[in-house]
Amino acid sequence: MKLIFEKTPLIAAVTPAMNATSNKNTLTAIDGLLFNAEEGTGECVITAYDNEKGIRTSVEAEVREGGSYIINAQKFYSIIRMMPSEEITVTVSEKMNVKIESGRSSFELHALPGSDFPSLPTLSGERGFELPQHLLKKFIAQTSFAVAQKDQRPIFTGAYFRINEGGMTVVSCDGNRLSKCTSSRVPDNVRGIDTIDGVGFNVPGKMLAELGKLLSDTEDTVSVSLTRRHVIFTIGNIIFFSRLIDGEYIDYDRIIPTSHETTVNIDRALLCASLERASLMIEEKSSASRGHVACTFDGDRLVITADSVSGSVYDEIPIEKTGADIRIGFNCRFLLDAVRAADADTVKIELISPLMGVSITDSDSDSRPEDEGSFLFFVMPVRMKE
Repeated sequence: MKLIFEKTPLIAAVTPAMNATSNKNTLTAIDGLLFNAEEGTGECVITAYDNEKGIRTSVEAEVREGGSYIINAQKFYSIIRMMPSEEITVTVSEKMNVKIESGRSSFELHALPGSDFPSLPTLSGERGFELPQHLLKKFIAQTSFAVAQKDQRPIFTGAYFRINEGGMTVVSCDGNRLSKCTSSRVPDNVRGIDTIDGVGFNVPGKMLAELGKLLSDTEDTVSVSLTRRHVIFTIGNIIFFSRLIDGEYIDYDRIIPTSHETTVNIDRALLCASLERASLMIEEKSSASRGHVACTFDGDRLVITADSVSGSVYDEIPIEKTGADIRIGFNCRFLLDAVRAADADTVKIELISPLMGVSITDSDSDSRPEDEGSFLFFVMPVRMKE
């Protein structure tokens, strides 16, 4: 195989593929990038796959000799980024020796035959739809923080998508907090899906984090296809695919309270800054009685306090409140993550009691177009010692 690339497009193609390679250091098929090129096509197809998620993309190339080979991803990526000129030549011999040349610089690596690469799932599905990239990117950002990192119940390690005639809903929950994002914008080009009953699928959180890096803040569309076990996202010439999480998702609407005793409107930036200051005095490994932040909603002010073995903090910020005063404790990071994820100037916090979870929404949600998407974050409190 002999391929001649332009450096900039090659780096642009390899960079997203690095998100789907294994973190192992040894040269095995799963650590590598699969290069497929046929003479006369004028392009090289690059694939990365770690048996859970994968990326396939293509890049223009002068194909002097075709072939299919696996090259160590991390080494190849590091080499091409450091090459001195814009033209890069990659040659693989019959003895599996890889030579990477640019200007007067050259490197040699070892390759594996393309046949050693893991078998890929079918990258097409009869069911599918299209969404604007900015909406999917926004929903990923607003649900990722509530995806469980580790849990005996696999369904909580992913974000649940629901598509029907009412639009799209994305939900994540880790047992301590829940995020629910909704949009009335019905996906385009829906195929193979009964829009009345809809379709639901659960995408692993780690995969969504990588997908979010590939999306733009534009109206450009992302095509979503579903098979029984996989979801495939097509973004331009990039195909990102992932295994789905099996299992029935929780009835999330039953978790969220429908009534409340106290309503607070507060400047999101002020609240975020205050919680960040409080986090300086909170140690992650501190005991349950000292590992939280206390929030006292008192009249027209919110008093935030925290104590630890390192010291203490006291802070006040103005609020608009209706209902009874209330003092409630939270894991500071859990509350801060939710406030950071809110894309609103002012947030509304609805409370019931010091022992029941609070809902966080956009104070100005009524003036926001429904198809832009709305968020609801639900955060459980911690029990405080008096």
